[in-house]
Amino acid sequence: MRSNIKFAMQSLAVLLVGAVVSVPNAFADGNNDPPPAGAILNLNGQAISTNAAAPESVSFTAALTTTDITFAFREDPSFISFSDVTLTDLTNPSGNLILNGDFSSGSGSNATDWTYANNYGATFGGIVDTDCPGGFATCWYDGAVQAYDAIEQAVTTNVGDTYLLSFEYSDASGLTTFSELSTNGDTTDTGGNGVDILAYAQNGLPAAGNVTPEPSSLVLAATGLLSMFGARRRMRKS
Repeated sequence: MRSNIKFAMQSLAVLLVGAVVSVPNAFADGNNDPPPAGAILNLNGQAISTNAAAPESVSFTAALTTTDITFAFREDPSFISFSDVTLTDLTNPSGNLILNGDFSSGSGSNATDWTYANNYGATFGGIVDTDCPGGFATCWYDGAVQAYDAIEQAVTTNVGDTYLLSFEYSDASGLTTFSELSTNGDTTDTGGNGVDILAYAQNGLPAAGNVTPEPSSLVLAATGLLSMFGARRRMRKS
């Protein structure tokens, strides 16, 4: 278990960066917001594996010469550890095309070779971590609440080639099934049961779902972020 202050400070730093980048499009905290549309993989409805490092993969045919590989995350009650990302061209094999797929480089929300986005209104956004449940030495550690945050990496691809995108995850929620929305009646905080991972292969960042724009003032954004210092503890299970 980590203290309120550490997570609040991490989330404050992550979201303040997001607020600066996204102004004038800052967003309110999520209220059971759906994920961005257009995913090539959505774990919604799938059983959450009890394996320490559970593998997932999806194949797709490239339609662009530069493809933005994006992952979106939600974990209302706890945190997801995410690592070992690979992208291979099955048509013309050339090794792993993803850089820093184990998140061994970077700190905070700044994972080397990845771009972080919190356009969707999530609190407790993801960070690079070296103390990861699930047996990962390093990982992307994400606890986005009631909305989704995302990481993205642009990769050169051959139009028409088939690609295999793979990753591993460990989930600390104790829940049994992935769900892109909270279905237990809690739609505002860490008592929800929304847990999901989605993957995208397209041009640019997926468009946000049902989130509410707020005024573009950095002062207002920072005020909202500072209020997170009052957040309660969230359980971290190894």
